[in-house]
Amino acid sequence: MNLWKAVNKSELVAAGLLVALGILIVTHANSWVYLTTAGPGPGFFPFWTGIAIIVLAILTAGKHLLEVLRRQRVEQIKWTGNGRVLLGWFALAVSIALLKPAGFVVSYLLLTLFLVKVIYGRSFVSALSVGVGSAAGFWLLFAKFLQVQLPAGPWGF
Repeated sequence: MNLWKAVNKSELVAAGLLVALGILIVTHANSWVYLTTAGPGPGFFPFWTGIAIIVLAILTAGKHLLEVLRRQRVEQIKWTGNGRVLLGWFALAVSIALLKPAGFVVSYLLLTLFLVKVIYGRSFVSALSVGVGSAAGFWLLFAKFLQVQLPAGPWGF
């Protein structure tokens, strides 16, 4: 069996991009203060987030390779899957670009709404409830509970 033909390359490309993103986050986080006298500094959360992204991306790629080895059959590459991955990355890039002008909550809400509705094909009501719930959850956890300063849009949140 030719392993390379059986591998869904979009899985490996996505994992590779996530590893690169994790390395970039860890590299930038190392230039920030890790701990202060008051507790975790601004580099603490990004550092561990980057580490988690790297580890989970490697585990995801490894799991995919193990599944391919177990099946021992060549799968047809689904180019629609590749398009969905690229569309998801594009949506993430747009979300990052919206962080300063719209704020974290609105940017994250729009990203989640897009991913759930377009990428996963769920109903608008489901996408809206997941988007509002997760954006509110992130805002409450980080901005209110952990007192992490998130980018605020023109609405103040």
